[in-house]
Amino acid sequence: MHRFRNLLLAATLVVSTAALAAGDYPIVKYGNEEIKLSEVLETWKTLFPGGNAPDFKTFDENIRQNVLRGMVSEKLLYKEALKAGYDKNPVVKKRMEEMQRQIVLQSYMEAKAKDLLTDEELKKVYDEKVKNSAGVEEVRARHILVKTEEEAKKIAEELKKGGDFEKIAREQSTDKGSGAQGGDLGWFTKDKMVAEFADAAFGLKKGAVSAPVKSGFGWHIIKLEDRRAVKPASFEESKEELRGEATEKAVDEYVSGLLKNAKVKYYDENGKELPFDATAKPSGDHAEHID
Repeated sequence: MHRFRNLLLAATLVVSTAALAAGDYPIVKYGNEEIKLSEVLETWKTLFPGGNAPDFKTFDENIRQNVLRGMVSEKLLYKEALKAGYDKNPVVKKRMEEMQRQIVLQSYMEAKAKDLLTDEELKKVYDEKVKNSAGVEEVRARHILVKTEEEAKKIAEELKKGGDFEKIAREQSTDKGSGAQGGDLGWFTKDKMVAEFADAAFGLKKGAVSAPVKSGFGWHIIKLEDRRAVKPASFEESKEELRGEATEKAVDEYVSGLLKNAKVKYYDENGKELPFDATAKPSGDHAEHID
């Protein structure tokens, strides 16, 4: 079955609103069955949410038939599976129940997250963020990252003699992402970088180059390009980013409330009750990094 789903995905098709306006009709018939255009369009909606592409009718005929062939094949296989009684197989039924549970849970939590994070709540988060950013500084810096102190010292000497920082970054930095940009890391606040790097970068004057700095990533040579006070984006510009940041916290608080009300009791193998913390914990720490 995955083969046919992959066929649909490989076709890279998305439905336009123009196709919906064209009216519904049976686009394929087989035996006593048929597939209507509306079903095809609904399939595309689920596979490619928010996508934009030409009308299905404008696609190459071979692609159209490949897609429809995959849909018919899947339906035929499903009928054969039902004939063979796989819908009554205990293992399959258990998997179906688990899938249903996951779909219901996901749908509920998506809706609940929207209820928990109204625009009014987001505005409170935004106002707090703006308040906390008052007086916060950000810098723009470049760096050259190498594996050893010896390499870093050699580059530092080369720079003292007038070496081109950006050229060396492109040629020698092991951070290929920033290296391709001449070592440019863009603008960042101190909390966005590992401590050793951040302390060194924010301790530099504009235009200055650091001595070799060691972090968990290796050895850095840092050049400070500029610094400025953080200017918060407007609420409308920040809304979706804020929603993403605040969703996990709001959901964790909601789940913690459910756990507390459920009065969960926790026991060891001997039946002795143990302390139970009803506060939902984050799934993992966010590691600091250099982008």
